[in-house]
Amino acid sequence: MTKHILTITLGLAAMASPLAGAAKGPVKVFILSGQSNMQGKAAAYTLDAVIDDPKTRDEFKHLKKDGGWVKRDDVWITFLDNPGRGGFPKHGPLTVGHGSEKTVRDENNKKLPHPGVGPELGIGHVLGDHFDEQVLLIKAAWGGRAVKYTFRPPSAIPGDEEIKAQVVAMAKKRKEKLASNEKRKAEGKKVKAVGPERTFEEHKAGYGSDYQMVLSETKKVLDDMRTYFPDYDPAQGYEIAGFIWFQGWNDAIGEGNPDYVEQMAHFIRDMRKDLKAPKMPFVIGELGTDGPGAEGWIATFRKQQAEIAALEEFQGNVALAKTAHCWPTDLPVMQDEWDAFKAAGKANEAKAKDDRSRIDPGAFFNTNWLQKYKKELSYTSDKRYHYLGSGACYYRMGESMGKAMVELVR
Repeated sequence: MTKHILTITLGLAAMASPLAGAAKGPVKVFILSGQSNMQGKAAAYTLDAVIDDPKTRDEFKHLKKDGGWVKRDDVWITFLDNPGRGGFPKHGPLTVGHGSEKTVRDENNKKLPHPGVGPELGIGHVLGDHFDEQVLLIKAAWGGRAVKYTFRPPSAIPGDEEIKAQVVAMAKKRKEKLASNEKRKAEGKKVKAVGPERTFEEHKAGYGSDYQMVLSETKKVLDDMRTYFPDYDPAQGYEIAGFIWFQGWNDAIGEGNPDYVEQMAHFIRDMRKDLKAPKMPFVIGELGTDGPGAEGWIATFRKQQAEIAALEEFQGNVALAKTAHCWPTDLPVMQDEWDAFKAAGKANEAKAKDDRSRIDPGAFFNTNWLQKYKKELSYTSDKRYHYLGSGACYYRMGESMGKAMVELVR
């Protein structure tokens, strides 16, 4: 299914949630980490679509009240990696807009910032409903990262000799790519850019860099709670109550990562040690791409994720949260319409060339795709590896992760 983005006007005013309750004890702190799908890649308008749809309205209508997105005053969140453009905050009460910022086009084809949604919304609603205490979610996530490299935990980082061998192999591969590019240039073919050669020091420094970023961002928030959580009472204190991990694409794709189970076991042990939370419950969000029937490398990676949770030392303190069942299977299939649109675009390009006139491709796209199929396109906002940018999918996956955490902390 091919997907493109459209604009639906949103009421961004948020209303206080009726679910909020008085704090009773230390604030429950949960760390949400991983790569782009923990950041959250769904546009908020996709939640409007399911709220407006009679088939799904009852499931999602609690997210809005009086035309505005509900704000919980018992669940707070920080997402310091959020660029903060468009007025979307890096921290505050849990509501829509704490996912990665999206871009949409208005009726005049002008690009505008738009709030994003990730699994934090479903996670926060489940945890907020469960705990009498207030909840703080610290989101530390970056796209395109792997456990085999930048998320590599300290106790699993390879030695210098192995890293040197990797640098030599990368240099050889780079030389081969450069030679291939020269040959393609001579044949009049397109070539892909080749990055600069990496030194041993540069390559070594990348190992575990994002693992350390999780720790530093967590420390930054916890050391200055009143900035990120204005209602915080030092007399209450806080406790690190759990860690929710949603990552995998960059370790699973291509040749995969045969050592993922071992590396993640180290990750869990090291993170508990470094956060000084030796019994910290840990939830792993399943790679749910393509739904329950996924095959090939996705199925292989899911088995690795299940193996981590099944390790004897992790019984009762690590859980795998299933997400494949959340994959959006009932969306409009737009392939025929997309093929027709592409054919029309080529015909218009040919006509413009013959007439020596100029047709603005952006305006053509906006008029003949975004606006023409506004309703059909309103359910998704991104590509397959971002769960089609479906807010409903991200919310449901978050609910699954939140429920898995509740089971661990009972």
